[in-house]
Amino acid sequence: MLRSIRLINRAWWLLVLPVVMLVMVQPKMVLGFDDLRNLARGEVVPSFTLRGLDGQEIMSGEFAGKVVVLAYLSAEQRSSELAAKDVSELAARLDREDLVVVLATADVVHQAYFEDFRDEMKITAPLGFDLSRELYGELGLIVMPTTIVIDREGRLAHVISIHRSDYAYELEAQTLHSLGELDDAGLAERLAVRSYERGTPKSRAMRHRAAAKLLREKGLAESAELELKKALELDSENNDIPLDLAEIYLELGRLEEADGVIQSALKENAKNRRAQLLHGMYLFQTDELEEAKAVLEEVLILNPDPARTHFYLGMIAEKQGDYAGAAAHYREALLRVLDEPLLREQMRAKRAGREEASG
Repeated sequence: MLRSIRLINRAWWLLVLPVVMLVMVQPKMVLGFDDLRNLARGEVVPSFTLRGLDGQEIMSGEFAGKVVVLAYLSAEQRSSELAAKDVSELAARLDREDLVVVLATADVVHQAYFEDFRDEMKITAPLGFDLSRELYGELGLIVMPTTIVIDREGRLAHVISIHRSDYAYELEAQTLHSLGELDDAGLAERLAVRSYERGTPKSRAMRHRAAAKLLREKGLAESAELELKKALELDSENNDIPLDLAEIYLELGRLEEADGVIQSALKENAKNRRAQLLHGMYLFQTDELEEAKAVLEEVLILNPDPARTHFYLGMIAEKQGDYAGAAAHYREALLRVLDEPLLREQMRAKRAGREEASG
């Protein structure tokens, strides 16, 4: 049951037929956003070989004794382009023989794109293709772009996920630390100063919330929970952050915690539609089907998430043996997700045709 609920909360919109409830295995590692799934800081980075744009091999074994900055990119992604530009500019600015900068990607079919954007942005850092996605798998990448700093001993020193406004600043500080130009205290001081300059607490909270969303999409609910708790510390007045946490608690089967958050939100505002939706989901998980149905039917009025509400109503109807009602709700959920007027009209026409034929 718990595995099915986790899947519903993460990818429920894909499950639109009564014969659903596929099982997926959730990763158990609890990560921060700037972490890799398969490699911890201080561990030796596996050796890798990339095929360069010029066809020559880029082999990590040639970088022994040097600090390596490796940015793993995605094709046709603005944030990856910005990361590539910042990494290349860092190498040019520091201009050190003991520093190597490498760009990597698994998107080999987009070779022409990478050639063009490197020329347009005047990026000089070498770019190599991870042909078998071996490096991608060994690192356990979560999002793109991800940049790692490897120290002189070949160990993972730092990870920066996505391209944030302070990316270039943080990357330079971490690289200088690995090169020995900054000690631990100097690094902490730089990052502390920059942390203060990044923006208001509310804006930093929004970044943590966005990070949590990405982590959930990758199936890392427990890591997303950590990001949301950081967000809540920064912006305790944001009523959506606790409800984000409630969704994760429902996904993880921590029903008592979810109910506590939901009830608190409803006590503050009994007409909070999102809290009502989550309350209906909670009631479904606790097998209080009639109560769940009543709550979700009320939520359909001015509902911020009608597709998911219809989906849960469909599951309730299915469990109660009302297969026709379940199918109707599943169809409506699908229509809401696709939001295709033509498909909606086609399905309505088919339904009208069946009714006319039966009448």
